[in-house]
Amino acid sequence: MIRDLETLRRALKTKAFAGLILYEGPSALDGMPIVAIATKILAKSANSKTGHMVQSYILRADLHPMEALANGADVSVCGKCKHRPRKLESGKTVRTCYVEVAKSVASVWNAYAKRDRYARPGIDYDAKLLPALFEGLAFRIGSYGDPAAVPFQIWRAATLRAAMVNGYTHQWQDARFAAFKLLCMASADSADEMAAAHSAGWRTFRVRALSEPIFKGLEVTCPASKEAGYKAACADCKACGGLSAKAKVSIVIAAHGATAGSFQTAA
Repeated sequence: MIRDLETLRRALKTKAFAGLILYEGPSALDGMPIVAIATKILAKSANSKTGHMVQSYILRADLHPMEALANGADVSVCGKCKHRPRKLESGKTVRTCYVEVAKSVASVWNAYAKRDRYARPGIDYDAKLLPALFEGLAFRIGSYGDPAAVPFQIWRAATLRAAMVNGYTHQWQDARFAAFKLLCMASADSADEMAAAHSAGWRTFRVRALSEPIFKGLEVTCPASKEAGYKAACADCKACGGLSAKAKVSIVIAAHGATAGSFQTAA
């Protein structure tokens, strides 16, 4: 087991490990087996919107993510998110989440389940190294999956010395996950939800339909969005870190990505 920081860095740099497993165990949402994996720790991300950030994926440990999407088992990692697949009255299934699961998410799961490419805490590396490993880095909590599926202390320990965190949760209405307001934004899908989250002490990240207004004084447009002219990547903006961020106002963005059309229709 690796017990010193430089050896762990070297293992990641030489790609002996493609990333680190942060957590393997029951989901805090429904008790089913999940895994949280950190990637892009030393390698730069190709995501121009986020900039260089450590990415983290929360997955069912026992099911391919596309299978989990198809049979509803993604509830273990996404919980009450409204953007999960759902059936309309017409019988058509729609999904308004912008994450393209068949690509990066599936790739991470395959590396975990089929190729054993990620280092395990307590077996391959000492978890006490995580605060130092992520020191000074931008850390995205939940590139896929809801951070609340994983015990809060896992994220807190990993990001204790990070330069910034970026996270979003749809579980903000559940009192069990109140601690996450420190690191995450409450994901709001309407003005009413934004107001309710604010009343509960959360900062919010609201996705709006193009026809919906922006509430000046309470919200500012996401600087990494097309509508804001891509002023700053997430890693530079640093606003979406819940109460731990210096920013005090909440963030709003127009529906975007491959599923934006479905979101506009649903809204």
